[in-house]
Order: sequence, then structure tokens, then C-alpha cells
Amino acid sequence: MEIKIRLETENDYYEVENLTREAFWVFPGREDGCDEHYLVYKLRTCPDFIKELDYVALIDDKITGNIMYSKCKIIDTNNIEHEIITFGPVSVLPLYQKKGIGTKLINFTLEKARELGYRAVMIYGHPEYYPRFGFKDAKEFNITTHDGKNFDAFMICELYKDALAGISGKGYISPVYYDLNADDVKEFDKKFSPK
Repeated sequence: MEIKIRLETENDYYEVENLTREAFWVFPGREDGCDEHYLVYKLRTCPDFIKELDYVALIDDKITGNIMYSKCKIIDTNNIEHEIITFGPVSVLPLYQKKGIGTKLINFTLEKARELGYRAVMIYGHPEYYPRFGFKDAKEFNITTHDGKNFDAFMICELYKDALAGISGKGYISPVYYDLNADDVKEFDKKFSPK
């Protein structure tokens, strides 16, 4: 099974939104649907969105996965902003999960992010899964969430050695991740087949 990766195009938008909906619809502990497909839609128009890191994975010319990145930041104790990036959602159609698609998308785009000159990636993710890509607990970098917390799922990956040397403080992701109105999600969901 050959996995091809390319940038998302405008012609892919609906298909990517639908595959994201399929990937997240019945997530463990959340049986009432999802909002990640609406997040995908909103991200594309957000000023923090990084179009150069919006990739799809294909098998036999069928889009089976997607990863999107946006800018985020660390604000240090002197109130100086240091730009870094985050990714999410990472989506793979349920039929194609556990076949290496997500792994390939993440590895490929981390390398692209490095080539584009970004210093680090900050995520909220599964602490047993993401260390294989170089992610470490944000505590190791003396970085907390925007509200001063740390927990296992809050992780950072430096894209080159000592990329965050001398930088500590609070991490902030784009407001678009928090600005998903439930009524807007319901309205947006009408574009897709009922579940």
C-alpha cells in the first residue's frame, strides 16, 4: 500500500472536512458527534493558519488523511513572544487507521516545518503516542499552558537542537481552537450526510 502525500488544494476542502468528521465522529468518551470538521473549515481562514503545512495523504488517489498546522507562541517571563507552531487536527478515515498514514503525515510535515525554519511544535496529544516523533513533556522546557498548568498531554518537539534554549514561559495556541460555537457546528454539519 503506497501512501502519497501532497498539499491540500481548494478542490479537496469538502472531502477533507468529511474525512475529519468521519475520523472524529464517535471518539471514545464523546458519543455525541464532533466539531473537528468545523475546526478544519475555520482554520483555513484564520490568520494563524500555515497553508504550506496543510497536507493530505492519498492511497490509490483517494484522500485518506490530513494534517493542518497553525502558528502559536510562547510568552516568556519578560512578556516577549516567541513564535512556534502546532498541528491539529490530524485525521485519518476510520477504514485506513492503524496503517501508518498518521505517522507518515506527522513525520513528513515535521521535516517540512524544519525546512521552513520553524523552531518547535507544541501540541495537546496522547502522551504514549507522540514521544516517538520527538515530543517531550512541556515541563522539561519549563513551559506551561496559557493558564499555568502542565499535564502529560501538553508536549513540545524542538525541530532542531536547543531550539528553545533560554526560552520558558506560557504556551498559547490560536483562539480559533476555542472559538467553535455549538450552533455554528450544527449548522455546518448539515453539509454532510446525517448520522
